[in-house]
Amino acid sequence: MRSTSSPLEKRIMNDVSPDLLMQHTNEIAKYVRISGSEDEAKSLEYVKKALHSYGLKVEEYQAETYVGYPESAWLDLTDPETRRIGGTSNALAPSTPSNGTQAEILYLGLGDEEAFSKASVEGKLLLLEGLAEPEVAHRADKHGAAGEIFINDTYAHEGIVSVVWGTPRAETAQLLPRTPCISITQQDGEYLKGLLKRGRVSANLCTRTWRGWRKIPVVTTDLPGKVERDRFTMVSGHIDSWHYGAMDNGTANAAMLELARLMTKYRNHLRRGIRIAFWSGHSHGRYAGSAWYADNFWLELQKKCVAHVNVDSLGGRGATVLSEAPVMSSARDFASAVIEKIADQKLVGRDLSRAGDQSFIGIGMPSIFMDLSEVPNDAAEKPVALFGPAPSGFGWWWHTAEDTPDKIDAKNLVRDTQVYALVTFGLCSAEVLPFDYRKTAEEIKRTLVSLDRTTKEFFDLRSLIRHADELSAALDRFYRATRRTRSKRQFEVVNDALMELGHILVPVTHSSKDRFDHEFAVPVPMLPCLRDLNRFAKLDKESDEFKFLRNGLRRESNRVAYALDRAVEVIERATNDLRQR
Repeated sequence: MRSTSSPLEKRIMNDVSPDLLMQHTNEIAKYVRISGSEDEAKSLEYVKKALHSYGLKVEEYQAETYVGYPESAWLDLTDPETRRIGGTSNALAPSTPSNGTQAEILYLGLGDEEAFSKASVEGKLLLLEGLAEPEVAHRADKHGAAGEIFINDTYAHEGIVSVVWGTPRAETAQLLPRTPCISITQQDGEYLKGLLKRGRVSANLCTRTWRGWRKIPVVTTDLPGKVERDRFTMVSGHIDSWHYGAMDNGTANAAMLELARLMTKYRNHLRRGIRIAFWSGHSHGRYAGSAWYADNFWLELQKKCVAHVNVDSLGGRGATVLSEAPVMSSARDFASAVIEKIADQKLVGRDLSRAGDQSFIGIGMPSIFMDLSEVPNDAAEKPVALFGPAPSGFGWWWHTAEDTPDKIDAKNLVRDTQVYALVTFGLCSAEVLPFDYRKTAEEIKRTLVSLDRTTKEFFDLRSLIRHADELSAALDRFYRATRRTRSKRQFEVVNDALMELGHILVPVTHSSKDRFDHEFAVPVPMLPCLRDLNRFAKLDKESDEFKFLRNGLRRESNRVAYALDRAVEVIERATNDLRQR
């Protein structure tokens, strides 16, 4: 049963213009938008002109960042036969020497830790299944491989292989990719695997890439609210692209322009403001633009930004699945209610992956979406599965030269934009921010209980579980008290407390770094500072490694305990304040 929309929400939904959305998409997708390029600047001129036409002021920054992009790549087989296989290299990977990298090919499947531990990979060209993944490329670096050959699907897909989020700092620059790589088609991959079944195979890998410092654009515009004028929701998406990038990310940019038009039209209903941000450096700098913005506007975002809504790859042909959209647990019920109103689908509970322009985790802003609509796995056109084990993905054209406007379904784009419009409007207009941190507390406890089942003989998590229970109880009292919220001052107490909870709980649940740094671009579990607990079972209890690990995890458990204790203090103070008013 589809949720009922208010009359105002229906007006906003009906005002989404399919003609404007497709016009914006077509104009932006005229250009191949390499980060910091002239063609990217042309697409941004169109964006800025549209924003100005809505009466909005534009701020533009030139961010000096470290980016890279591939130029050419091929693989010359030398033994047992000669043949040239074309492909694409990946952003931030190094070039081979001018005469290439000659080595024997070794098939390593998915390239997981177990596969690397069982094989002698030093000096080999590794043949790997799947898209070029930064975690796999990093393993290849650590084990001394000569290079990587990633087997994609029908097309070789562009990508980026650095684990470093944004521009490196001095301590992480050494983690930039050190080995060259190439992505090839499934057909060519099967040919290579067939040769390997018959014996030794050698090849010469040749890649040409560029990487270095480049100034890239960041463009923002602000529409202030009527009550909480200093606070805003940030809606962001990247402007750079692989090839023409009609879906990724032209449609998202089009939706952002439509949001700017709609929110301007309904500005009298906005309690708090909206900031719309267009990043460069997403595709070619591992989210360098959004990371730069987080670093350079950290304090303002910490004080004023109530949430981050990320917009990426909307309106694809055949993209009928919205139930797997990634949302932080505190905002999941709110986002799901919007999706139910528009698409009659309910979110299944997928948390944010460590991908997209999620550069604001350390600041502690609740985050909604990254991708939204996906192609089901049983669709006639095979999708590319992205961001973990979700059963859907983007279309086969993703990150290829085929990502052109004919891959866009205008009805799907309108639907997706309607979702973003109501989510953004809700965040900006609600008297009380629509975040339920009881869901976060439940998620924390589930994670701790699960870890405790496998590690309790090595490490005691009972005190952390008690802290999680205390937080859940305190949150229950707080949300009961908010039902009686009526006055302006009470709304301030509630919203201040919800923002502070985000600053405390979002970083500890989604990052093992401190609040001023960026987690690496690899899969991150819930409470990532405790992820090494899973290593205990494989170690000798009397070994130095076991005891060093236990000592380090004691410190990390203190990080979690402190966050939970602070959250309880914040919420109890707010609850008492509400009762006294």
